[in-house]
Amino acid sequence: MQDITPEGGVHIRDNALGETRMRRFALYLITAVVFSTLAFGVGHVLGMKQKQADTILLILHGRLAVNEEELRALVAAKGLTVYWLGPEAGAKYLLNTSIASGISLRVIYSSAGAESTGAGETYYEIGTFVAPDAFALTQKAGSQPNGVGFVNADGNAIYYDSRDPKNVYIGLKGVDIQVEIFDPRPEQALAAAMLQGRIQKI
Repeated sequence: MQDITPEGGVHIRDNALGETRMRRFALYLITAVVFSTLAFGVGHVLGMKQKQADTILLILHGRLAVNEEELRALVAAKGLTVYWLGPEAGAKYLLNTSIASGISLRVIYSSAGAESTGAGETYYEIGTFVAPDAFALTQKAGSQPNGVGFVNADGNAIYYDSRDPKNVYIGLKGVDIQVEIFDPRPEQALAAAMLQGRIQKI
């Protein structure tokens, strides 16, 4: 828009309009930057949460090993009932909650003379299973052919098949939980089941 000067010349109207436009442009630019930053921040947080959720899912399905501290934290956070033989120095743990009626915990460690999984790892495995009247159920199994049954020093019922002592079952007294120990090393599972105070809840 133009104004006529007293001398008959013309000049551009004062800079007020241009300054207003510049202010609006700056405001739009700042707003765009703020919203872009917020969107990136929210997306980053959501991405991190999704990554954490994916990691936890892998752990709970036995696909990712954790250390003792991580195992204890996850068991507590998820309210899981898991029994083990206590912490092993330097061990890693594979937790699998996707098996029927129970939870499996594979303890991966290094020990001279221990069997290998075939992937350069030595291990044993503890299963925690919901079993109504677990003590009586396990005690009764000891009367089967080739079955061996007794009550250990903790007052829990023990059963194993004399033909395959690598698997030992413990019916816990007073709770509906049966624990299974599998150890590929001869007699190690039985030794663990017999030792007082060895079967522990995480």
